[in-house]
Amino acid sequence: MKIIVAVDSNPYSGHVAHEVGKLAVNTWADITIMGVLSPLEDTAKARETLEQQLVKYRRIILDSYTSDSCPYNKDAVEQWEQTEDGYSMAATGGGLKQLQLVIAKGAAAQEILLYNQNSESDLIVISCDKDLGCSWQSGKVPMKVATEATCSVLVVKETKDPEQVVCCLDHDHVTQYSLEMINQLVTLYGAELKIVGISDSDSLKENIEQKMQQLLEYYNNLKLTPWLEVVDGATMPSFISKESQKNLVALWVGPTSFLNRFFPKKRISSFISDSPSSVLLLR
Repeated sequence: MKIIVAVDSNPYSGHVAHEVGKLAVNTWADITIMGVLSPLEDTAKARETLEQQLVKYRRIILDSYTSDSCPYNKDAVEQWEQTEDGYSMAATGGGLKQLQLVIAKGAAAQEILLYNQNSESDLIVISCDKDLGCSWQSGKVPMKVATEATCSVLVVKETKDPEQVVCCLDHDHVTQYSLEMINQLVTLYGAELKIVGISDSDSLKENIEQKMQQLLEYYNNLKLTPWLEVVDGATMPSFISKESQKNLVALWVGPTSFLNRFFPKKRISSFISDSPSSVLLLR
């Protein structure tokens, strides 16, 4: 697995490093911690500040491991180098997995999305300031990344762990990766799992329940016992809004998912902005 941790130098980004540290312990991932400087911010002082923050976040992730279980080189010294494509990078080799730091220059959301496309990462983890409507101080970066990315995105919004991971899945097209990602989050938070099926009519309900039973068997084999619930499509937005008050909501919004009918990009942006809990968009 390849994970991009998108951060800036503000406090809300510090929390995401702790979450990624817990996730990394379970996923054995290659991790890139990425910050972006706008052209107006690109001063020696601003760059030094961001470099220091990325090094701090790297240490938080490394401290999630015991010394004998860490797949990264914990003793590496960060040496920043300029690459031909304009990035400042500090790669720490020598371990079984890579944990690197990257600073780009430009519009934050655009640079994060471009780097994700070029690196073919599986997951972007990004935090936000709830007081700013789930924005960064430089703008609505988390919402733009979440809605435009081609990979899954976890938007981290709170410090307390969720009671449940509530998964709204398109049971015809959901990927194996998505099922495994859900398992990782349930394990990470020690949360209950709820699987939600969406039906448009009574004629579809039986079909949805059969597919949910298959998911139940899948998670039972992983020693998980999920709750199952079928929700009418017309009530889906209000149902999700209620669930997000204290639970992490996962939505499968891949290009073939019929959930896109209920959650177009504009509605997803509003949901991410309004939700008091973290949100996972699966692709």
